[in-house]
Amino acid sequence: MRLARNSLQSLFFILLWLLFSISAVADPQSKSFSHWHITDNTISATFTVAGREATRLPDYQYNPNLSQIFLAHLSENISVHNNGVACELLAPLALRAKTGYLQYMLQFHCDQPLAIIRITINTLMTVSPSHVHFAKFSIDNKPPFEHLYTSRQFHHELNLKGIVDNSVSQNSVGETLLTYIQFGFEHIIIGADHIAFLLTLLLLANRLRDIIFIVTGFTLGHSVTLSLATLGIASPNMMVVEAMIGFTVALVAIENVAAQSGNSKQIATICAACLGLLTLLAAFAGIGPPLLSIAGLTLFTFCFLRLSDSVDKALAMRPMVTTCFGLIHGFGFANVLLEVGLPERQIITALFGFNIGVELGQIAIVLGLVAIVWLMKKVVRQQQFISECVSAALCGVGVFWFIQRAYF
Repeated sequence: MRLARNSLQSLFFILLWLLFSISAVADPQSKSFSHWHITDNTISATFTVAGREATRLPDYQYNPNLSQIFLAHLSENISVHNNGVACELLAPLALRAKTGYLQYMLQFHCDQPLAIIRITINTLMTVSPSHVHFAKFSIDNKPPFEHLYTSRQFHHELNLKGIVDNSVSQNSVGETLLTYIQFGFEHIIIGADHIAFLLTLLLLANRLRDIIFIVTGFTLGHSVTLSLATLGIASPNMMVVEAMIGFTVALVAIENVAAQSGNSKQIATICAACLGLLTLLAAFAGIGPPLLSIAGLTLFTFCFLRLSDSVDKALAMRPMVTTCFGLIHGFGFANVLLEVGLPERQIITALFGFNIGVELGQIAIVLGLVAIVWLMKKVVRQQQFISECVSAALCGVGVFWFIQRAYF
């Protein structure tokens, strides 16, 4: 009987680990952007996507010309209809884009005068169901407005006569607010790195007070930097920020193991030695994050892990940790908004809506994770062992994100 129970416990743990690992392999921020200009009988769009997103396409395995592959994918997965009649896609062009990105110009010609336009965008959604596409529309001299495309909502219809005559308000405060609430909610819900970070924090939490401190600290931290970066007050190195988000997952996961095992000094020394090698790589080969960044991480990791020599001390530091690391995640949230762009006349509304969406998504994630952790502790007797194993898995995922984003 005991053997059967232990087998069930092991199976439960393995399934949980595999489920998280499979979802974590995907890029936690799969997204693309477009800006549409509609005038007379011509509809044009500038489409932008990170190059790593295009490598998801199956044809990439057989054809190394990434730009050509994605251009064909765009032609097949973006369409425009005017009054129910398909508009002709003229020869799309590849544009010069910043490093790591692909950018294209698409033009559609419609035979009839533009009236009711239906724009369909489902790029990358067949290979990545969590992919989101953010489109901005500019019509004549009207203020631009936005629409979020997802795998569940990849059509959008525009009534041009209503927009031009102002009989249909496409850029109202309410619509902007709801659009960005949805965008913020979608962003954190599909953000595997943010979910992983919250899970690492919750693994040691046994009291409601601890959970409240964790959520409050994370909220305070990311709200501050989200606002500062979006409003242009702070401009961090986004490559370093994205790598640091993965690092926060790994570091808190390692802290969980150090606190529960009582081997914080040994673990701190090992981690500092590994990061020291990366510091030498940055110093002498110029590879990876800036030298000061990686050197600072080395010193911080060593001191931080040495302090986490018990669960009580780790929990006592959690409010500070979640607030400080929340600052880093906030810059990550802001990076998405900066890529999308905010409506010039409703910046505060859009920022407020996005923040609300992030908070709603965070609450949903925390409730789900608390339920999973509670169930895990009920089903599995060896709670510390399982907590350490899950933390080890999360550490591996965090290190993978850090290396991928900092060195590739």
